[in-house]
Amino acid sequence: MKKSIFQELVEESIVLLKNEEQILPLKEKKVAFLGRAQIETIFSGNGSGASKSLANKNLLCECEKRGICAEAGLKQFYTSHQKNESEKFVIDGIDITNVENMNCGFMYEIFGKYQPMWTEYHIPEQLMQKAREFTDTAVFVLGRNAGGEECDRHIEGDYELTESEKELLEQVCCVFPHVIVVLNINGMIDMQWVNAYSAIKAVVFLGIPGEEGCGALADILTGAVNPSGKLSFSMAESFKDYPTAENFTWNKEQEDEILTYENYGLDAKANGSTGYTKSPVTVYQEDIYLGYRYFDTFRKQVLYSFGYGMSYTSFTILPKEMKQEKEELEFITEVTNSGNYAGKETIQLYLSCSGTESEKPEKELKGFAKTRLLAPGEKQNISIRISMQDLAGYVETSASYILEKGKYQFFIGNSSRETIFAGEIQIREDYVIKKCVNRLCVQNCNVEHLQVLSAREGRKKVRMHEKKKEETDGLKEQERYDLLRDEMEQVKNFSIEQLAALCVGYGPGIPFAAFSKQEQPETILDGQGNPLTKNDHPVGAKGYVSPAMPEKGIHSIFYKDGPAGVGTGAWPTAMLISCAFNKELWEAFGNAVGAECEKKAVDVWLAPAVNLHRNPLCGRNFEYFSEDPYLTGICAVQITKGVQENHPVRVCPKHFAVNEQETYRRGSAKKRYDAVDSILTERALRELYLKPFEMLVRDAGVSFIMTSFNKINGVLAAGNRDLCTHILREEWNFDGVVVTDWGDMDIVADGGDAVAAGNDIVMPGGPPVIRQILQAYQERRITRKDLERSVARLLHVLKLFEKGERI
Repeated sequence: MKKSIFQELVEESIVLLKNEEQILPLKEKKVAFLGRAQIETIFSGNGSGASKSLANKNLLCECEKRGICAEAGLKQFYTSHQKNESEKFVIDGIDITNVENMNCGFMYEIFGKYQPMWTEYHIPEQLMQKAREFTDTAVFVLGRNAGGEECDRHIEGDYELTESEKELLEQVCCVFPHVIVVLNINGMIDMQWVNAYSAIKAVVFLGIPGEEGCGALADILTGAVNPSGKLSFSMAESFKDYPTAENFTWNKEQEDEILTYENYGLDAKANGSTGYTKSPVTVYQEDIYLGYRYFDTFRKQVLYSFGYGMSYTSFTILPKEMKQEKEELEFITEVTNSGNYAGKETIQLYLSCSGTESEKPEKELKGFAKTRLLAPGEKQNISIRISMQDLAGYVETSASYILEKGKYQFFIGNSSRETIFAGEIQIREDYVIKKCVNRLCVQNCNVEHLQVLSAREGRKKVRMHEKKKEETDGLKEQERYDLLRDEMEQVKNFSIEQLAALCVGYGPGIPFAAFSKQEQPETILDGQGNPLTKNDHPVGAKGYVSPAMPEKGIHSIFYKDGPAGVGTGAWPTAMLISCAFNKELWEAFGNAVGAECEKKAVDVWLAPAVNLHRNPLCGRNFEYFSEDPYLTGICAVQITKGVQENHPVRVCPKHFAVNEQETYRRGSAKKRYDAVDSILTERALRELYLKPFEMLVRDAGVSFIMTSFNKINGVLAAGNRDLCTHILREEWNFDGVVVTDWGDMDIVADGGDAVAAGNDIVMPGGPPVIRQILQAYQERRITRKDLERSVARLLHVLKLFEKGERI
């Protein structure tokens, strides 16, 4: 039977982290399974990353199908304690997968409540000893699914093992001489215990694999498939080893631990945060040294390095040649399967600079490629091409991307810590690759008080930059309007009310609307008492559709979450699939996603999520691909191509931008907390956190982008003109639609401010936001031209769906 693309992708994504005594693949098929996740396997995350599995699958069942004989006593014990699958998606009596419940800000009241991890069952000693008589090999499946949207994870009992997990692990390792640990987890956890028990022979990272993942893991355990996944993130030995450990708020319940401006000697009022009891911040003091860029540059020990992953076979990697042709470099590497199993290897290309005026990380990933399945003794030449322009870095003082004078060395390997010299070039003078304007800079009031990490100086002060009225290398305003000439002509006779009603989503747009006994209006009325807009999508739910004016040829489109599924089953999540390092498989995954969207009549898939893994406690790391911006961008681009080039469906990347902390990302009106302010340098912003979005605009032709809730250097992202217009449109030439994240509660951008900034559609919108926009017009904070421009952009992208015969 042909495998699904979801299973194939998980097979190539699962990472073998440890395999002492070659215990894997299993030689003896009699195994004792322990841990609740063997049966209550975690298929998806929480929040918009949640999805229900429609298949009755679990890890134990799939292993048994492949000939692994599970010890009967433990199987009966866990089966009798199994939690009902549907109960996992009910919080405080609310089904979190029901879109009607989730189309307003109420969903954040649910998602924002921390749900601790389950308690592992105590195994009677007699039962454990009986299992030991049956086999000397145990598979301990460790599950983790705490945290999520609006809620970051905790350290105790989450990042660290729970007390019940510690007890069970101790018990298992004392009874069984051979223990295999499977990590069915939604984010990184403390792993120091791996080397503390000699009985732990193997460790496998399964992540959150979707419903097809159990079969993929079973095939790897039995040897039917050779693992080839590589870590898309670094695994440090402990939480305090991460450079962001002291600059990340994660516990809403401990109000005295919430980091604010005052913790950094900054003034909340000077930063524009007034009238709040707390003004949270997350300061990116690590600057450009994120993940392996930090660990490798500062020579810090890690448990498992970025790009690391084992195989049942071995490979010999030999750099053969470096060619330079005009503006491109090509690296040829010979890969030989020098072991006894057929397998695949991933070749990674890293850049290391010296002698440049700007300080650089020790290594930066610049390219990668995966071999085909190589038989023992078989060889393959792998080619990796990179553009010279991609070697440039951002220099704040000149507001330019510059290929700086210096030595550029290249290394080939199979992880950031295992590389071989592959060639070098010498740049004799500075080359300006792209001229920009300083945008989204650290606010002047903070400059004297902030320091960021520096490899040269230890700590260095943030610089102040005066914005210059220089033109960027992008489309000018008139050129952008010329692209919308037909649409601008179409809307010139629309009333202000009609324009405002099209700049929002269609639906009540008020908190708790789904639970109100009274019918709530979904739009405003014209002078005759008739609704200005309607929902004419065949299946789209209120709050997740754009407004329609059928008499003007404007029809609704349906937006739907999320990264892990659209209601047709649970897909593997981003943190796992990025470990495949396989561009073809990512594109095939996108094709499958597009097909599923078509089945559900979804026009805009609210994914991929391309924020970065900044801190292991981020509740949504499972939704995000990697700590590396280049890998994140390539992953997202390939998936997007698979969706958009094969289906009348568009993607909507999120959350634009710098949304790496969930805790109070939208503040709290109830507690009078402001939205969290992400404070970082312009260079870190451009080189790391904006890079995946830029790649999606440049290389994948996205038509939608979703802004985030948080502030960026003092300004809400959705109301940030630097972000939504100057960078996105003027520099990157984006000609699509910008939508807000779904927010109608707490501290979110005013609808008028969003439109003025270039954020075209405010979701979920409804009459409350329409009134905000009309008020902004009356107060002259926005103009008619602003409104016409946003509606014209919407009409422009609607044409894409007409070609697909959807509307």
